[in-house]
Amino acid sequence: MEQLRLLWHLQEVELHIKEAEEEEERFPLQRKKLEEALARQDEELRKAQKTIEELEKRRRKLELEVEDLRERVKKSRLRLLEVKTNKEYEAVLNEIEWAEGAISSLEEEILVILEDLDKKKGELEVLKKEVQAEKERLSGEMVRLRKRQKELKEKVVQWQKEREEILKEASSDLLRLYEGLKRKRGYAIALVKDEVCQGCHLRIPPQLYNEILKDERIHTCPNCHRILYYERESAT
Repeated sequence: MEQLRLLWHLQEVELHIKEAEEEEERFPLQRKKLEEALARQDEELRKAQKTIEELEKRRRKLELEVEDLRERVKKSRLRLLEVKTNKEYEAVLNEIEWAEGAISSLEEEILVILEDLDKKKGELEVLKKEVQAEKERLSGEMVRLRKRQKELKEKVVQWQKEREEILKEASSDLLRLYEGLKRKRGYAIALVKDEVCQGCHLRIPPQLYNEILKDERIHTCPNCHRILYYERESAT
């Protein structure tokens, strides 16, 4: 029955439109997640770079302290030549000993920082490559998302035109039945397969099934009341 096939095609087109619209509604969230993931990659890189900058800053500060202490030691050694008493001499020696001990401690800390810097710089180079690869992947996902969104919009326009053409050809009485069932059941037409209604999954009575196969008029499911459609296999 041609009118039934028109309705079945109408339902298929409307389901395509509905699925496309639902997918489109998910796009903003998907895009936001990708943007957030890209931002996290930048933040991870920024933190690694900041750690190195802080270590470099600490190293420079310690080196300045070492330079200052060495200058103090140099001056203290010159003072040794000028002191008049043993007490003054011993006090200057203590100053020199303290400064040299402080220099030694600072230099050890600088060595630790330099080792840490080498390690962190190596890790940063690896991280840069990983971040770049991940950003490329995420950017590719963003491109694919935009492409899919464009494709869907084009398809929806095509399906809408197809729907309008079907509505022109379909019987107004059948369309009213179709719309009423769609409002009540979510979708109006159920496929019959292996003598079972695919809408409610109950078996169709044999007599009704035989009538459906004749394809002479509209039949509805005794249980869910959807319009029943039997899809014949195309000849090969």
